[in-house]
Amino acid sequence: MRQIVYLIRHGHTAGTEQNIMYGATELPITEEGLREIHRMAAQEVYPDPQDAILYTSGMLRTEQTFEAIYGDAEHSVEPLLREINFGKFEMMTIDEILNDDYGKAWLRGEIGEPEFEGGDSIDGFRTRVSQGLREIIQEATERGVDRIIAVIHGGVMSYLMQSLFPDAMEDMWEWTPFPGCGYSIELQDDIPVSWGTIGICGGMGHPVRSKKND
Repeated sequence: MRQIVYLIRHGHTAGTEQNIMYGATELPITEEGLREIHRMAAQEVYPDPQDAILYTSGMLRTEQTFEAIYGDAEHSVEPLLREINFGKFEMMTIDEILNDDYGKAWLRGEIGEPEFEGGDSIDGFRTRVSQGLREIIQEATERGVDRIIAVIHGGVMSYLMQSLFPDAMEDMWEWTPFPGCGYSIELQDDIPVSWGTIGICGGMGHPVRSKKND
């Protein structure tokens, strides 16, 4: 079965505009962020919702972005696709995190699999969001639907794209799209075969050889 999964990042928040580390904090979309989403929607950047299953992560910024694009269209919530929880580092600037010994080691890449006190571990985050993607694809497959649209988060998308197409980018964070932008993923029998962009992203869409065919 051929399916297309569209992943859209929420619009700008105070966190993205001010370079604040946040994930679990419920920040709203800024007024400028909403204007950007509306501009892109007017330019028909976003996929048509007809005959697709629609999702958000359930967080405020994804719900607001969804509404700005698709209005009151019916959609489901997949909480497994929520952004990472940075625990004690939530809502801190880079300079503030660097004043913490663990935070400094993390930002310098000296901790391979960081765990955020009061929040997620990197391993737990990866496991959660991977399961979230599997669940929305499984639901679509069971319902015989070949198009999925999910409004989610930058960190979630970066990890998922790197896991699906590990040879396309050298670093996971190169996948991070600008707010309001995202990716399309083509699957054939649950195997990722190609990707494309929605708006401005970390790279140019191109076919990716499936490991199944190596």
